[in-house]
Amino acid sequence: MFLRPVLSSLFLILAASVLFAQSFSGFVKDQQSRAAIPFANVYFVDLETGTTADINGKFKIEHYPSKNVRVQISAVGYKTLSEGLDLSELNEKVFYLEVSHVDLEEIVVSTHAGRLASENVVSIDRKNLGQLQNTAAASLAEAIAEIPGVEQSTTGAGIGKPVIRGLSGNRIVVYAQGIRVENQQWGGEHGLGVGDVGIEGVEVIKGPASLLYGSDALGGVLYFVSERYAEHNTVQGYIRTRGLSNSLGNVNNLAVKLHKGRLKLNTFATYGSNADYQQPDGERVFNTRFTEKNLKVALGYDLTNWISNIRYSYLQNDFGIPEDTLFSTTNRIPVRPFQTIANHSISWENTLFAKDAKLNLVGGYTGNRRKEFEGFSNGAELDMDLQTYTYSAKWYSPEIGKNFEVIAGVQGMYQSNLNRGEETLIPDGKVGDIGVFSLLVFNKKKLTVQTGLRMDQRQINTLEMQAVADTLASFSKRFSNLNYALGAVHKGKRLTLRANLSSGFRAPNTSELLSHGVHEGTNRFEMGNRDLKSENATQVDFTLDHQMEHLSFQINPFYNAIQNYIFLAPVDSIKDGSPVFEYRQRNAFLYGGEAGVHYHPHSIHWLHFETNISTVLAEDASGTPLPLIPATKLSSTVKLEFEKEANIRLVELYVQHKYVFRQDRASDFETPSVDYNLLNLGFSLEFGTGEHPIEFSAGVKNVLNSKYIDHLSRLKPSGILNQGINFYAGLTIPFEKKIAETPEDE
Repeated sequence: MFLRPVLSSLFLILAASVLFAQSFSGFVKDQQSRAAIPFANVYFVDLETGTTADINGKFKIEHYPSKNVRVQISAVGYKTLSEGLDLSELNEKVFYLEVSHVDLEEIVVSTHAGRLASENVVSIDRKNLGQLQNTAAASLAEAIAEIPGVEQSTTGAGIGKPVIRGLSGNRIVVYAQGIRVENQQWGGEHGLGVGDVGIEGVEVIKGPASLLYGSDALGGVLYFVSERYAEHNTVQGYIRTRGLSNSLGNVNNLAVKLHKGRLKLNTFATYGSNADYQQPDGERVFNTRFTEKNLKVALGYDLTNWISNIRYSYLQNDFGIPEDTLFSTTNRIPVRPFQTIANHSISWENTLFAKDAKLNLVGGYTGNRRKEFEGFSNGAELDMDLQTYTYSAKWYSPEIGKNFEVIAGVQGMYQSNLNRGEETLIPDGKVGDIGVFSLLVFNKKKLTVQTGLRMDQRQINTLEMQAVADTLASFSKRFSNLNYALGAVHKGKRLTLRANLSSGFRAPNTSELLSHGVHEGTNRFEMGNRDLKSENATQVDFTLDHQMEHLSFQINPFYNAIQNYIFLAPVDSIKDGSPVFEYRQRNAFLYGGEAGVHYHPHSIHWLHFETNISTVLAEDASGTPLPLIPATKLSSTVKLEFEKEANIRLVELYVQHKYVFRQDRASDFETPSVDYNLLNLGFSLEFGTGEHPIEFSAGVKNVLNSKYIDHLSRLKPSGILNQGINFYAGLTIPFEKKIAETPEDE
């Protein structure tokens, strides 16, 4: 149905070949006083770059597509402005910002709209990674667990899997560099598969998002936003280092970014190393050591009607697999059993403009090589080679009748898994995905309504597998499903109301269908079930967001019903010396939500009180609690922010308290968990009064050295405690140099 307009737009794009140098000038002013706002931050979303206004509130940008782009302008003490610009007819404009004492708001890029989070129909939490890492998280999964409704399932300090409203693994889709991250998500004994260097922020969609992201987006989406390019004709970068006392950890980052003329280049590198972490009783948990090596490169180029970005990432993680025995050791060298996981990822994104239409094309490849060393042989006992190719095409229509817009697209994936080691957890096989969708958006003043349909199909084919004494026959099956979404948001001056009804589906993964053997690290013999059906979810959620001058609060309840929920259950038998667990299905229900309050007094704007609570209840049709559901969490922070200029400036001081409630709604084969309190504190300093001062931060995690075991810790059955007190310190040295523009840049 949408093929003809897509082809027409593509033809017009390719026909447009006139290239020329362009410049756009803007002026940022106070809406009431009409005075200039100096040093406002200006960001062009499509170009992934921006600039800073001068002391007179003026800025200039060059080399951009002569079409519609979206600009975001923010400044301390003002509401963030998000506005679409038709640069083919405009080369100068004055922007007026409204005074506000609330936090600066960011544009979200994980949805089609490219609007501020509060303007989106779908409820999205957008967080800057720097804010989440204030407490010096040991892993990226730990950092995003600061977001209400998001937790992590951990194996030691370095291995964390994201959990959104009680759902994890293959029920969560992760995007980085604009493409899906595929790294055998069904396995709980390895990490997220994304390094934090070169990431600016994360956007979280909670609940079914199959309309935009297809199969597996049943529980939600984590969309990591790449760090923006440098300002025009500038070399920028930073050197960053951070140390952690508990695991004797250190992380070192280097970033160099170049933007000259139409060419943009980002390079990032990181190396991190950690010894075994220390419990509150002083004992170290043997073999929880881990290392990380990460290299990222991004290359951008734009012409009059075309923006192109190529991104590459190499990530290697070495994770020790902890056992019951505790030793006091500070050794960092991996000992068996341990895993080495190498990830290669490359994406090529192109945005093409034709009149008021836009076409976005993304192709990607990820290679995941997972090796596990257990015994005394020279090679890896487990060696899994996962290759994934993804593609996406989205067409954005011109505005229809001033109120309507249409987005249509196709997404797909081809994946192959090859076992190269002595052991086999899942058979060699191939997976193919394809999905087509269409979205209709209605905008009128303060109201936006969005609805859409999507059809997905997944084909799974595997070869015959020899598993110890058993031979498993080959497998071939097709799964398909139709999904929908309907939502609306009404944004008033202070009150924003949002409601959504959406569906999602997840085809069973190869592990659930065909696993047959002892899964190391779990002490279980896991048996797949070839008769499993697709999981189907229907969620309704609401958001009430009230923003006053000095007080804001938000309530976000949800109810999610899942048909054919897949879970592991004990079979009451022993095989190969381990208890047997089998995959089964039942209908399940998850409900709960998040609520938060942010208050800063009128007379002392530098003082902030923030608190939020998140909870989820989950049970099957018989009322039995589902396993591995996070406990209710209450997090409160008192933060002091200082703006006074000085050669040595105290920027921020915070105290954070977390209370995690008792989790007594345990499934049949897990135990309840007691409640616990955590206290964290920290501060940050800036040295120098220039535009890019040196930054220093330090603090203490688990100040009271509390003894606790989180309910989602995979070491809980062994009675192993989480980390004790942890001192940290970090230093960031930024640098910048302007480049003179040459005639070739024109």
